[in-house]
Amino acid sequence: APLAVTRIEQGAGLSQPTGSLPPGGTSMGDTQLSHDGEERILGAFARLELRIEQGVREERDERQAQINGMYQMLLEKNADIAKLMKDHEQQYQSLHTKVQKLEAEIQRISEEEDRLRRRLTEKDETIETLEETARRKDELVQELEETVRRKDELLQDLEKKLRAEKLAASEKDEEMQDLKEQVKKLLANGEPVFGTIFRKSLADVIPGNDLLGRGNYGTVYKAELKTTQTVYAVKVIVPRKAGNIQEEMKASEERKAEMKVLDEMKALEELNSDYIVAYNLSWSEGVPGDNPLFSAPKSPSTHDSKIEEGSVSVSDQPTTTATQERSSSPRKVYFMVMELCPMSLAHWCEKTRESGRQVTMLVIMRLLHHVLKGLDFIHNRKINHGDIHLWNILLGCDDGQDKRPPPGHPLKCRAKLCDFGGLSSACAAEDASGQNTTARQQESLEKDMEAFSKVVNTLCCEEREKREEGEELPLPVLKSADAKKIKEAVFGERLDKEPKASTYMTRLEELRNKEELDLGLQTPVEIPVEMLPPTVKSIFSKQ
Repeated sequence: APLAVTRIEQGAGLSQPTGSLPPGGTSMGDTQLSHDGEERILGAFARLELRIEQGVREERDERQAQINGMYQMLLEKNADIAKLMKDHEQQYQSLHTKVQKLEAEIQRISEEEDRLRRRLTEKDETIETLEETARRKDELVQELEETVRRKDELLQDLEKKLRAEKLAASEKDEEMQDLKEQVKKLLANGEPVFGTIFRKSLADVIPGNDLLGRGNYGTVYKAELKTTQTVYAVKVIVPRKAGNIQEEMKASEERKAEMKVLDEMKALEELNSDYIVAYNLSWSEGVPGDNPLFSAPKSPSTHDSKIEEGSVSVSDQPTTTATQERSSSPRKVYFMVMELCPMSLAHWCEKTRESGRQVTMLVIMRLLHHVLKGLDFIHNRKINHGDIHLWNILLGCDDGQDKRPPPGHPLKCRAKLCDFGGLSSACAAEDASGQNTTARQQESLEKDMEAFSKVVNTLCCEEREKREEGEELPLPVLKSADAKKIKEAVFGERLDKEPKASTYMTRLEELRNKEELDLGLQTPVEIPVEMLPPTVKSIFSKQ
């Protein structure tokens, strides 16, 4: 214990110098010493505690000051950090905005790049197209130059042809004028005209070779002019004599027959169209009553009413009968010199069916269009035909007799109206019944269009048409579908109150455009020479 106290005191700085006790001493002094030591120890502890508390307090205050300083620093740091974070956030937002702008700009640049790339590709394609176009242009220029060259050649040929045709027409007009003068002189001198200007007289005509047709309104012969060797169709019309009736009525009937002939002549003189059989000359003269002309010749064909073939058809009854009384007194006869046509539409139908040739829709449309052109031409001049049927529609040759096609080549023909023996007198003034001209004209026009409708139905069906005598007329072969298209185009379900040829022509043209047919409807129709009747084949073909 004394050693411990000493150590404590030394540690606390309280030790005082004492004498050393002998080991193991237990004297009174020793007891007092022990009591003093305890007090000293307690005082040392108290002082030590005070010093410890003071040191702790000082250290705590120092630590607290350090902590407060560090806290203050921390607050400052936090403020700085917050400020930095705010600055960083603003910078981040700014950078983010810049990044978005840059991304948008990059996207725009990418799109622009793609667009430019596409434009570049298109440009390359355009360049290729332009090169191809330039190449094609060069080819077209060459073709155009070739076409222009050919056009110039064709124009030159056409001019030559026109000059030649004009010259030929002029020469023909001069020839016809000379012929008219010759006819006037012959008539004035009372000489027979027919036998003088043509190679054969009426008494010398050969029924099998020269007779083309006969019927109710006259007889048609082919006759060759002596001067030009041109062959014409000469229609010889003998006005009917009235039967056993009173003299006044007889004279009236004969006068009507003559007026009908004169009306036809007058109408034909005014009609100059590619779709009307050309009229050249007419006259009348007295022919002895015993002339074979006034007896009915034997028919060279099986058709009693239409001896085809090739020129002008006539209507349904023979001019005279074999039992008609002959008289030596002259009878007035009318002669009409007309264009010679290779065949009638009826004959074409028959030969087409016999040959088995396939008829196209375009051919039928062109034939119908030709007929409509002729009808439109006469109707615009207030003239009506009055007797439209297949026998009164001829196929006239465009090239004429002077330019016959070489062997193996077809004739170029167009349909033409002929035989105006049923000519309507609607162009005259009011008739006896008081019906005015306009009403009669419309009635006659409707009759023409009704007759044309029958022609359409005849050409556009596969059935056989029965004539009045009961004989069946062969028709061309036409596909049912094509026939239906034509009839629907012309008529359809429309009911025309006032049918007109121009309306039907427009409908046919619409059908041609719809079917995308190349050739125009006014183009001539090609007819094989083999189909021509023997009486005219040598005239229109090179042997």
